[in-house]
Amino acid sequence: MIEEIGVVSDIKQEDGDQIIWVETHIKSTCGSCEVESNCGTGSIAKAFVRKKELLRFKVSQTVTLGQKVKVGIPEESILKASFMVYLIPLSTLLLSAIFFQSILPSLGLKAEEWTIGFAFFSTFISFMMIKMHLKNNGSDEFYPRIISVLPLDQDRIDVKQV
Repeated sequence: MIEEIGVVSDIKQEDGDQIIWVETHIKSTCGSCEVESNCGTGSIAKAFVRKKELLRFKVSQTVTLGQKVKVGIPEESILKASFMVYLIPLSTLLLSAIFFQSILPSLGLKAEEWTIGFAFFSTFISFMMIKMHLKNNGSDEFYPRIISVLPLDQDRIDVKQV
């Protein structure tokens, strides 16, 4: 499970359900590298403002504004989504290019433009089919979930003098 800590930024009531908006910060890996001070990529990453992401959740627990929550998404969901969005269209592009390269000359079309056009059209169709599958599936497996609501006093560190 890939986890992230977010902060409750808004709370609303809709149809008897408590709807919360959780704000998380999109992080780059450049902030944790040992050679960050000597790296050009790290310098460029510092120049850009960190982006915020707002996530909407329906919760049964009572939360307050500013309270931290732990959200997560399973690794299997990320792998499955990556497979669907990257590997299937890329495979479609390559296989359709090979297919049309071999079949179009028998139809009297020898131009590479036809092969490229049909290959991109096939790839576009694969994207549309994936989109329809995800829309009709209605599964929420690709959405993050609230794992736990963290207590309000977690930010404080109690120090005892000895």
